[in-house]
Amino acid sequence: MKTLKKIPGGCVIVPLILGMVLNTFFPQILNLGGPSTSLFKNGSAVLMGLFLIICGTQINIKQAGLPLYKGSILLILKLVLSGVVGWIAGRMFGPAGILGITPFALYCALPSNNSSLYAALCGEYGDGSDAGAVSVLSLKNGPFGTLIVMGLSGSAQIPFAEIISVLILIGIGVIWGNLDPEFKKLCKDSQDLIVMFMTFSVGATSNLSNLLVAGIPGILLGVISLLLGFIIHYIYNLTLKKKTPLGIAMGTVAANSALTPALIAATDPSLQELVPVTAAMCATASIVTMIIVPFLVDFYAKQIAKREGTTVIEECDDILPMEELA
Repeated sequence: MKTLKKIPGGCVIVPLILGMVLNTFFPQILNLGGPSTSLFKNGSAVLMGLFLIICGTQINIKQAGLPLYKGSILLILKLVLSGVVGWIAGRMFGPAGILGITPFALYCALPSNNSSLYAALCGEYGDGSDAGAVSVLSLKNGPFGTLIVMGLSGSAQIPFAEIISVLILIGIGVIWGNLDPEFKKLCKDSQDLIVMFMTFSVGATSNLSNLLVAGIPGILLGVISLLLGFIIHYIYNLTLKKKTPLGIAMGTVAANSALTPALIAATDPSLQELVPVTAAMCATASIVTMIIVPFLVDFYAKQIAKREGTTVIEECDDILPMEELA
């Protein structure tokens, strides 16, 4: 695990590529039947259900005040602007998109952000209210944000029952996680394991040719996400008295967004053929944004400190220990 975590998004990217490699060169191994095929090739739906419960356990309903305000603003901006970008792309270029980037890829990648990276950046460039906002931002973890924006925009035929089924699983996690801190910790510790098997299962339905096709479009998708982060950063700071560089962190693409296409396609089969390339594009965009965003946050932190005549350290004096945010 230590080796995987040294790679940006390693717990998602490495199993995804391993699944692709195995399905490309040794597909018969994945089709032996029995529990191995059920887990490694057909297990993504069940594992996604577990992942949604885990996401729910990380939402702290006790957070209020400024953390709730900041998290709500970021959540609304991220979902609304992502939906607008995807809708405009669909209207202008149709389902095929442009430069290899489909509206479906935009809907899967842009509503997400890397919450772990955001929380880590809060420790250096933010305060307790910034870190507390993670609880609200967790609402869009997994496919929920994409389901909402695609459903409201009419870009996919998503039955209302599918949205309810996702909410039920997240709700189970929210209730159980807030009632039982030990269960919340168990889920947090288990998240990487679930994600690894889930991404392998997604990769096992694809092949390396999809990864090659997704290369340049995936990088461009990451650039679009970064541009969206700049817009969110600017609008977000208009709503705050104390300026923060953390709005730009909304420009990341979550590594687990590579799992979203498969779940959305399960609700709208017409999207199924787009899943392999879209998953690879999301994974590529995730790596690009994870590498670039910390440098952008640092740059803006220095700009804010310079304007206000402070230092980055002084701006972070009121950081709360993470255990106080749990």
